Amino acid sequence: MKDTYRERIKEEQKKLSPNQVFFSEGYRKLFRDLANEVAGEKLEQLLLYQSTEDGLAGWNDGKRIGINIDNLITGSFLELEQKSDSLIGILGHECGHARFTDSVLRKVYVQNMQAGVWYPDAPEPENKDEEKALNEMDTCLAGKNPVVVPLLTECASYISNLLNDVYIEEKMCSLFPGSIKKGILINRRRNVEWIPPLKELLEGNSDPVSVFLKVLVQYALRGYANSWNMESCEMLDTLNEVKQFVNLSVTADSDLIRYQATNQILLKMWKYFRNLLEELKQECQEPEENEEERPQEEEPPEAEMPQEEPSEKEPPEEDEPQEEPSQKEPPQEEPKEEKSAGEENSTEEDRKEASQGEGKSVGEDEEEETEESPTEETESKGEAEPVKERNTSGDNNREASKQTGDEESPNSSEEENKSETVSEKASSEEKSKEAVGGKEGLKDFSSDSSDEDLPTDVSGNGKDEAKTGKQTEELTEEQLKKLEVAMGEYLKELTEDLPKFIQESEVDETALPELENATVVQVSKEDKEEREGADEKSDLILQKILLDLVSETVDQDMGVEAQIRLQEELDGMEFEAAHNMVKKEVLYKNTFTETEKSWLSAYEASARKVEKRLRTRLLPILENQKERTERRMYLGKKLDMRAIADPGGAVYKRTFPGKKTDAVVCVLVDNSGSMIGHRIEAAKVAALTLYDFCRQAGIPILVYGHHTDGYDHRDPSEETVYFHSYAEFEEDRNDRLRIITMENDGSNRDGAALLFMANKLLKRPEKQKLLFLISDGLPNATRYFGSYATADLKKIKEKLGKKGILFQAAAIGWDKEAIRKIYGNAYLDISSLEQLPIRLTKQLAKLLRRVN
Repeated sequence: MKDTYRERIKEEQKKLSPNQVFFSEGYRKLFRDLANEVAGEKLEQLLLYQSTEDGLAGWNDGKRIGINIDNLITGSFLELEQKSDSLIGILGHECGHARFTDSVLRKVYVQNMQAGVWYPDAPEPENKDEEKALNEMDTCLAGKNPVVVPLLTECASYISNLLNDVYIEEKMCSLFPGSIKKGILINRRRNVEWIPPLKELLEGNSDPVSVFLKVLVQYALRGYANSWNMESCEMLDTLNEVKQFVNLSVTADSDLIRYQATNQILLKMWKYFRNLLEELKQECQEPEENEEERPQEEEPPEAEMPQEEPSEKEPPEEDEPQEEPSQKEPPQEEPKEEKSAGEENSTEEDRKEASQGEGKSVGEDEEEETEESPTEETESKGEAEPVKERNTSGDNNREASKQTGDEESPNSSEEENKSETVSEKASSEEKSKEAVGGKEGLKDFSSDSSDEDLPTDVSGNGKDEAKTGKQTEELTEEQLKKLEVAMGEYLKELTEDLPKFIQESEVDETALPELENATVVQVSKEDKEEREGADEKSDLILQKILLDLVSETVDQDMGVEAQIRLQEELDGMEFEAAHNMVKKEVLYKNTFTETEKSWLSAYEASARKVEKRLRTRLLPILENQKERTERRMYLGKKLDMRAIADPGGAVYKRTFPGKKTDAVVCVLVDNSGSMIGHRIEAAKVAALTLYDFCRQAGIPILVYGHHTDGYDHRDPSEETVYFHSYAEFEEDRNDRLRIITMENDGSNRDGAALLFMANKLLKRPEKQKLLFLISDGLPNATRYFGSYATADLKKIKEKLGKKGILFQAAAIGWDKEAIRKIYGNAYLDISSLEQLPIRLTKQLAKLLRRVN
């Protein structure tokens, strides 16, 4: 029966929907206790809601925490237990934000990045390439580049949120190692599973920014990148360079360290940003310009040679073919001596002016370029090239900017204390156009880029680059707008492409999803000690919640099935003529209200008092059922390993098998209308005491009640006798509840009930069969009362004895003498209702000892 019940429970639990579980009263209480335990003092409300549109698993606004039941992560799990673990992990994550995240400082960081300022400090380059990259980034930030700044801000926000998420999750796992840690880790595993291996990412995605951020997420969440199917690549090398910053962020308690680590990671990623910006720039070029470039590229080298001769006034008209070879070079092979097209096309006067701004003479610059440029250009183009200036972007530009600033304001201490980006922007306006302006802000984003491809306007300074007298290619205003729009679309696609769980969970009230149908769980800070431990016991609490949700349905179904089975059994029995014509019906109650369930503890306490008083009589019987072992014996066949070192030699043991009492017990209770008040209450306690005793002793017990429909009928065939099944021989979880909820009604036809119980007992294989009747008076049913009923009962009593059934009748009513005359030596006089449980249990123990 137990196995069947468990199987039915499991089958019914599989039919439960998440809504039925997670919006149930029991689960709301579990979430309230968990939130009260782990969220700290800030949390006031917990909101459970459903939304498949907002994309959030959870959020918090400082005082409230929202948990989206229909979030993607939780929905990916199949079992309710896993879904519950996931939701608890999300709750722990959001409570971690409430406890450890400084939302004000985070806003300061993002706002500074939007304003083009590093916060708390600019990243520190580790080599010359990073110095050059940092210079380019500073240039774009100082000019508030409308293309670069949004890109850096979006990536900085994502990375910093990732580092903060990992930090607060590690803190919560260490503080709450129970269900909170389990839920956080199961969500982490699922999130990492959704990110493909690195090789697959590289093959299916041409955007290195998106790929690297996904790899970074893998490492931050699991401590490794999924690169099992490839040995190494440039992106893994970059990941190895940023691991130190991620590891530091996970353990550091200061948010400033995490923001500084984010800046360092951005610096490492600049090469990917540069390639992305160059691709977007090329996509925004006018188709007509691309068509004009093709015939020029096809012209023979002889047509280009005269135009490439150096000139101090006129720039070479055919500059475009020179760019083609460099565009075919891979981005990662960017040479340190890369030429800036803007420097190649500038006039001698412009070069002098730029050289003076860098603190160098024109002659010095030309001397340096003469040593390197001709050889490089000859190797790349296969033709003679004029001597050109060397690209001094990177730390040279940064030094030039600082030197120029020192020359213009050598005594200004305020400018020295400004940030690096502000110092560069504070240079002279003409120098800003050439070195810090829009061209310099977006030049050389890849190894195939040049200044002539990027306009001044992209840097956001709003000024055109001064013409140098030679033909340069610039983005028009329309192309610039396209570039800004393209970046906006890219950032939108990037946000959609990146893992959704790394999102800003602290939202403003205006950004909250629809909460009209949200279930509000008020978190109380009172009685906190009583709720502690929910983190450790949540698994057991969930099982109880699931059991409570389906047990009523299962109990109802099994009750109906049991009633049908018992009714079929009753219909197949033959009764004597006096009872064969009446209608008979079995009732089996299997659903109970919460109020009825609350009564059980009081009745069990009364039963325990009786058992305590009868301990000396009951214990020998109970102990006799158990297997026992005598130890420290001097003689025997088995060694007692516990006493093997006994110096006296008592090293043997002997095991005595338990003795099973070969008996079965049936308790029949009169449920007629006269069994009212204390009578029915005493009968409940007596039946419950006998039931508990027999279950402990391993004795099968059957508990039934009986009464008629209570109507006055002229013919017995019109009358119905009800048999209430309170406990069958096979134990059921609701047996005690059925016993304590028995009620009285109608009249009593004892003869039919005794025959029914006798038939059930006779089907049992046990040798000794005991039947107890609890009644308060003589029968009084349709044509079944008085002398006729008395004679019938005497006849039934004799029949029971002949068939080996030991019968005992406990009389608790006013007509005890009449009952004594009927049952003779089987009569038990219960003068006090309080003595009923004790007398019956004593009599049962006496009979059992006689049997044994």
